[in-house]
Amino acid sequence: MDKAKRKMLMMQYKFRKPEMGIISFHCLPTGDYFLGPSVDTKADINSNSFQLDAYMHPNSELQGLWKRYGKPAFEVGVAKVLPYDEKEPDRKDYAKELDELYRKCIKSVPHGRAIR
Repeated sequence: MDKAKRKMLMMQYKFRKPEMGIISFHCLPTGDYFLGPSVDTKADINSNSFQLDAYMHPNSELQGLWKRYGKPAFEVGVAKVLPYDEKEPDRKDYAKELDELYRKCIKSVPHGRAIR
């Protein structure tokens, strides 16, 4: 790969806007939901799934259900998406909004628990 193409790809990655929101791991046999705020939903779903598959997840309850029922017994996805503020396109910190969205989701979901 030449330097110009590499530089262009690095700039695209640097200025990308990953999907933000609340990720969800729903255990179908028990009805338990495990939710967590995320500034990059795709990356966080992959990270949590990898930790669960490797039996290294910090949430022992979620890990136990994953081990007992297996990956097919879970619905994994994004419960809510937090859109970017188009009025302030360069804004970097959405922690407050993510926290509010997370609190609303965890209250509204029966058997909702924190992923971490």
